[in-house]
Parts: sequence; C-alpha cells; structure tokens
Amino acid sequence: HLPAPAMASIQASASLAQRVAVVTVAVTATHAFKHNVAEFTLCEGPSMMPTFHAQGDIVVVNHTVARGNADDVHVGDVVVAKSPTTPGGNVCKRIMAKEGSEVRIFSETGNTSRRRKGETPKTFVVPRGHVWLQGDNVNNSSDSREYGPVPVALLKGRVDYRVFPFAHYGAVERRIPVSWVKAGFVDDE
Repeated sequence: HLPAPAMASIQASASLAQRVAVVTVAVTATHAFKHNVAEFTLCEGPSMMPTFHAQGDIVVVNHTVARGNADDVHVGDVVVAKSPTTPGGNVCKRIMAKEGSEVRIFSETGNTSRRRKGETPKTFVVPRGHVWLQGDNVNNSSDSREYGPVPVALLKGRVDYRVFPFAHYGAVERRIPVSWVKAGFVDDE
C-alpha cells in the first residue's frame, strides 16, 4: 500500500490526464466537424442583398457538398468559396452557371443591371471544372464578372440555412434572382 499523499498525487495525475484526453478529443472532433461536415459563418456585405442583410447573416455552410465536385451543386445554390482575389478570404455568392453554360454580360464595365438599347452582350462559356458566381445584388457585387469563372476546387460548401437574425431563420432557397432575369443574364424559365 502507498501512503495517502502518494495515492492522492497519483489520482490527481490520472484525473489531469483524463481531462487532457477529453479536451484533446473534443478539440479534434470539433475541428474535424467544422472542416468536413458543417460550420457557422458570417455572410456580410451588400452583394447578396436582399437574400442576406448587408450587416451580416450567420449561416450554416454544408461541407459535405460542393467540395471540388460540380455535381453536388446546382444553378441557384448559394455557396461559400475561397476568394479568388483575396488570399485567406471567402466569398458568399450564388451559382449562376456551371461548366459548359453560356453567360451573357452587358456593358464594358460589367454593370449589368441596365441593358443599353441595342447593346450586344459579351458571351462567355464556363470552362470545365469551373462555376460562375454572382451576387444577387447585381449593382453592388464583386463576382465572376470581375474575376471570371471560379474553379470548383475553391468551393468550400453550400449555404443551407440562415440561423441569425432569428426573424429570418430557415432554409436558404435555391433560386434564380429576379434581378438576374431583368438584367438579361438568364432567360425567364
């Protein structure tokens, strides 16, 4: 038998080791979940208005879809992608077109909300392994009209739910914004 102080020291060490193990497992599981299953993120800025508020909405990004596989996402899905222009940054945009689709852009500046009378659009075909991302707010969005088609490999996941503000909690709809139809990007289907 060990003396009582030695036994207490052994028990305290075992208890500390158990706590460290539990914390290590919890941190590892949280990290794995965040990077492979889903995470909360803030989509902010005016480019996705009116779908999201300019001051920011907290959304759930589903990482089980869109990670390098164009078959997992569809035109009208909102996605989070690594920014093609800002290292370490992300963009939250809607998929306007997938590989092989034709995109029409009006005006030299890319401001496509107003079609000039008689203007012929520039047309682009989205290359293999890419998507065309665009904000719902066509007048105030930095998107594929500026940086071109985005490699599918940059997609981090699909935005499935908005969780805050609570008044707008719910699923994020896959749709074609009316502003895109009015601007002539897509046909009214």
